[in-house]
Amino acid sequence: MWASTHNESLKEKMSAVVSALSACQKETGSGYLSAFPTEQFDRLEALIPVWAPYYTIHKILAGLLDQYTYADNAEALRMTTWMVEYFYNRVQNVIKKYSIERHWQTLNEEAGGMNDVLYKLFSITQDPKHLMLAHLFDKPCFLGLLALQADDISGFHSNTHIPIVIGSQMRYEVTGDQLHKTISMFFMDIVNSSHTYATGGTSVGEFWSDPKRLASNLDSNTEESCTTYNMLKVSRHLFRWTKEIAYADYYERSLTNGVLGIQRGTEPGVMIYLLPLAPGSSKERSYHHWGTPFDSFWCCYGTGIESFSKLGDSIYFEEEGKYPGVYIIQYISSRLDWKSGQIVVNQKVDPVVSWDPYLRVTLTFSSKGSGLTTSLNLRIPTWTSSNGAKATLNGQDLPLPSPGNFLSVTKTWSSDDKLTIQLPLTLRTEAIQDDRPEYASIQAILYGPYVLAGHSIGDWDITKSATSLSDWITPIPASYNSQLITFTQEYGNTKFTHLNDSSGSEFSSLNDFIGKSVMLEPFDSPGMLVIQHETDDELVVTDSFIAQGSSVFHLVAGLDGGDRTVSLESETYKGCFVYTAFNLQSSESTKLGCISESTEAGFNNAASFVIEKGLSEYHPISFVAKGANRNFLLAPLLSLRDESYSVYFDFQS
Repeated sequence: MWASTHNESLKEKMSAVVSALSACQKETGSGYLSAFPTEQFDRLEALIPVWAPYYTIHKILAGLLDQYTYADNAEALRMTTWMVEYFYNRVQNVIKKYSIERHWQTLNEEAGGMNDVLYKLFSITQDPKHLMLAHLFDKPCFLGLLALQADDISGFHSNTHIPIVIGSQMRYEVTGDQLHKTISMFFMDIVNSSHTYATGGTSVGEFWSDPKRLASNLDSNTEESCTTYNMLKVSRHLFRWTKEIAYADYYERSLTNGVLGIQRGTEPGVMIYLLPLAPGSSKERSYHHWGTPFDSFWCCYGTGIESFSKLGDSIYFEEEGKYPGVYIIQYISSRLDWKSGQIVVNQKVDPVVSWDPYLRVTLTFSSKGSGLTTSLNLRIPTWTSSNGAKATLNGQDLPLPSPGNFLSVTKTWSSDDKLTIQLPLTLRTEAIQDDRPEYASIQAILYGPYVLAGHSIGDWDITKSATSLSDWITPIPASYNSQLITFTQEYGNTKFTHLNDSSGSEFSSLNDFIGKSVMLEPFDSPGMLVIQHETDDELVVTDSFIAQGSSVFHLVAGLDGGDRTVSLESETYKGCFVYTAFNLQSSESTKLGCISESTEAGFNNAASFVIEKGLSEYHPISFVAKGANRNFLLAPLLSLRDESYSVYFDFQS
């Protein structure tokens, strides 16, 4: 975060933390630094159950090394090398006392990215001890399988082993060992083709299951957040080495669907551990639920906080050459101060909406030098279409490559230049990674890079039309937000969606409601209506084609005599009104009740509501999908908080 912002307050705080940790390390006198005692490692080396001590050591080492690398804190580097000296001696003692096999056995406990941070340290110090210790954390029973190119990762704990692959990637960068480049490419291939959900995430119950059997894994324990954080690192390295669009596409998909939605809106310190993908799931009802700002700090808090602190680290990639180049792989409004290119690149991305299916990006420039010729390379993602795609430079059309390639423009840029690109956002379905014929119908719906989740408490059946997706998935225009209202009461809160007539006119006061006949459509059930069967029956939600007259209510002045309330009288049963049980201190749900001599005291209050602006609004990327039994309100998974949803649907012919 500091490297991106150079915020002085952050600099002061992180320097203070390094100083405090340094004082603790000096107090021990051995180089050891951790919040728990060395006895934890005694237990680990004796193969007595203990919870992941090296995982924490890696986090401390990585943080200290970043303080040196990004903030030039020499004390942090001294602390790092002293810590590593302690663990080098410790591992050597285990090997001498027991065997090398005993050390390998300790790596069956989660050790984070120890090899990764040690290879990075070696690249700075060139100390052969640091290289040797890094090799000793290259877990052979896992990397060996990948070296043999065996898709046999089933049963391995995902977040124990993805960091080992990241360390293997760093081994390739530091030593040039081609085997470790091949290992990471093969690993990415098998995870992405056999173990990945539509969100880009992986794992169930923190482990990998059998390849191409994901339909059996759709529950509340899918996609540990830490695994997505680490897979982003894997794909980032691979893109840097190869410039292959597939890795950039993966990065975008995983960041969009697997990272941006793990924090509860803008609430700091409220995150989830796992991203549930079962039909009728809810982030609030996931295995650990939403965390709390001060009492939760599981592993996915550490990686989650880091993910949100480095959202800009993979937008631009620089390349040296005859003409310095920049690859723009993420379309995110941002500003790049490109020093070697002697220009500032300003990227502005228009908000994405469902009713205008295009991603529009504008690049403008500020020159900082005497006119250097440079290249800009813009990703044309695989999710777009050539039909409707367009790029212009200063109003002149540019030839666009097909999706899955880069648009390259080389010139001497000036402040007068303006580069625009327009990419169609296509709706599409994507089958779950499961090769059993009986699960071929389970598919996700995507809009460009966005996974669309349907509001649902478990229903996931869709009758697939032979026509195009646009025939049965339709966008919700922004004007529909003006038609949303909420009925509230003092002791409770029942939310309905009020659908105005097609003119979309807005009611400006309570008098605009009185005397109107209305039908009520629940926000999360488009095409469904609230209906009444008989008096004293609960109100139910059913298909609008079935509802007919039993769905019409007459809005009258509130029975409680309030100047801000209304009541809903049945047009089928005159003198009968919608009421809730809150004011009657009953466990009954919303019903239709008729006024009589025996009407319970408090009924008038229970049948009176304040009309307010809708508590919910349609997300700008919202659609209605026609289901087999009901319609679904679709919105990006990243936008949902406590709602129940289905990410996958069962498409029946």
